[in-house]
Amino acid sequence: MKGLMPTRISRREFLRLASIGLIGSATKLNPTGDPDKPIFYGRALFVYVTVYSRPSVFGRTVRLIGYQAIEPIYAKTQSRESGTQNPTWYQTSDGYIHSSNVQPVQDQPNRPVDVAAPHPGQVTIPFVDVYTQPQLSSHVLYRLYYSSIHWVQRLVRDSSGQAWYELWDDRFNSTYYAPARALRLIPASEFAPIAPDIADKRIEIDTTAQALTALENGRPVYSARISSGGKFAGPGGTVKDFRTPLGNYVIDRKRPSRHMAAGDGAADDAYDLPGVPWVCYFNGGIAIHGTYWHNDYGRPWSHGCINAAPLDARWLYRWTLPSASVDQPLATGPGTPVVVV
Repeated sequence: MKGLMPTRISRREFLRLASIGLIGSATKLNPTGDPDKPIFYGRALFVYVTVYSRPSVFGRTVRLIGYQAIEPIYAKTQSRESGTQNPTWYQTSDGYIHSSNVQPVQDQPNRPVDVAAPHPGQVTIPFVDVYTQPQLSSHVLYRLYYSSIHWVQRLVRDSSGQAWYELWDDRFNSTYYAPARALRLIPASEFAPIAPDIADKRIEIDTTAQALTALENGRPVYSARISSGGKFAGPGGTVKDFRTPLGNYVIDRKRPSRHMAAGDGAADDAYDLPGVPWVCYFNGGIAIHGTYWHNDYGRPWSHGCINAAPLDARWLYRWTLPSASVDQPLATGPGTPVVVV
């Protein structure tokens, strides 16, 4: 992965980064459908998030949104300033939020279904707490976030009849419980290989441009903005170098879900991220994977891995070798070449 938790970045540092090239005119993208209905929601990723009067950090402050707050988003706005690494702003009911401040989410509860065998399930609401037992009076272990994926073991009901899914934690080989309405069981169709008849496939990752390109027979067929590993300030003026290693690799294993964690929880570079989705490993513990803890693609963010938007990561998971079916917690074998420059 390995991503820094968003709360580890100071507000001052965020403003310094966000102010680079994000000033000036913008082009408003019209939302689809009803203009009074949100196109999606934004989950605030920082201790507080500023709503500005215009798409610029030098706009007037309209209000502040607290951490984990859910904000309706009605349209997207793109900055035209040259050199902008992440030019996207989101329009709220009364102003603008820079896209790096919020995770795009939906609120789509599900009808619980019986589970005959372990099956990957994806969180489809902004967030949900998981418990040690299938009852709200038990201890909360984690908060799971929209687009994260978890292994659903079975459906159970508590004494009041409420449906819960028992989830398996692949890191600790333990189980916990989430209200079943929060997850959808991912159909096999979303694991079906893309272009399986193409033998010549390659992924090129440009860490300067912060971009990924998938090629078939030498021709680009898919591209995505990414966040590679970066260098970060440590305590006492030290610098921690987590830049993604350059070189030629191959994807050798894949997981639809992985609980990624490292470091002491008190350390400024520790992380604990259950349900990281669509993981394709290509260099030891370094992988391409989906990301739910930041939305700032175009800037280095991770501890070495390649962070991608969940939909981009899912496409790559299906397109790359080795192939993986819906019932495989782990697929192994020599696979698609990856070139990091």
